[in-house]
Amino acid sequence: MTASLKVWRTRETPPEGFLAAWNARLANTPNAHFGFDPAAIAWEAGRGRHSLCACVDEAGRGGLVVLREERGGWVSGWPWRWQLAVEDAARRDPAGLTREESEWLFCHAAALAGGRWLVCHVPHPAPHARPAFLAGATLLRRLDMDDDAILRSLDTNKRRQHKRALKEGFSVVVASTHEEMAAFHRLQGETERRRGNASQTTPDAPAPGESWREWELPWMWLLVAVRDGVVQAGSGFGMRPHGALDYRTNASTLEAKRAGANVLLAIEALRRGRDHGCHWMNWGGVTEFKREMGGERVEVTCRLGGGAIWSLHNHVTGMLHVARPKLAAWWRGVRAAREKEPA
Repeated sequence: MTASLKVWRTRETPPEGFLAAWNARLANTPNAHFGFDPAAIAWEAGRGRHSLCACVDEAGRGGLVVLREERGGWVSGWPWRWQLAVEDAARRDPAGLTREESEWLFCHAAALAGGRWLVCHVPHPAPHARPAFLAGATLLRRLDMDDDAILRSLDTNKRRQHKRALKEGFSVVVASTHEEMAAFHRLQGETERRRGNASQTTPDAPAPGESWREWELPWMWLLVAVRDGVVQAGSGFGMRPHGALDYRTNASTLEAKRAGANVLLAIEALRRGRDHGCHWMNWGGVTEFKREMGGERVEVTCRLGGGAIWSLHNHVTGMLHVARPKLAAWWRGVRAAREKEPA
């Protein structure tokens, strides 16, 4: 059966009926995240970051593909968030795609790339001999549980930190003023400096949606932990109602961190994300803190494609990425052996 495609290239006006078809499909795709939001895609395009979006219909199933134009080629997704999806309102697995569906949509992405280099992140390993490598992993947690169940699902230490933060006077609000957003931006700078990284200054009056005003955008969501009227911690998310809530960033004072404010923020995000109709929390990685907050691990493979001219390049790139961890382990062993040798 021949596939039917509806395509929007963001350098052009969306074809008639495209946005209606896209949004109708998103409404039945519980794993979709803010990276599928046509308003977010159009916002990026307005700043010169263009994409190609496609509704794919074939053999009774419907898919969504987003490719971002980068460095003369196409990129789909990230090592913790993919931009391929299948419409299925009843789907409950964290990946949202089967291995076969990943292959199906990757093949369409490769065709849409039109011979240009393709970097495509998918939540399943590639078939044998396909150039690919493990790019990263993330944790996805379902949000269909009540408040008590959320707390019971956490370990004793996390529940204790939650209680401590409340006892010490922290409360969580959705940032809605410029003062709260700018205060969080300053916290981000403070957090980066503690980690030994350079941080950007906080601009006084950025344009709407830029810098610390990104949280004004309808697909962005910033929760802040406040005590005595002062923002002392915050966590930012991307939100797709009836889809996924994606953790993006966190910052706090040391005092707030020790008092458990970040745990309070995470629990409030789970509760409030559920109340907004989100089905999943994507923690955006696999740190110890995120593991303790719960979720199913999904490993993300980077698959390489494009025209025939990229075949050798892709196979070499895939092999180098696969070999790199083994070479690093070998070198660590060599160094350890040398350190044990007598002087």
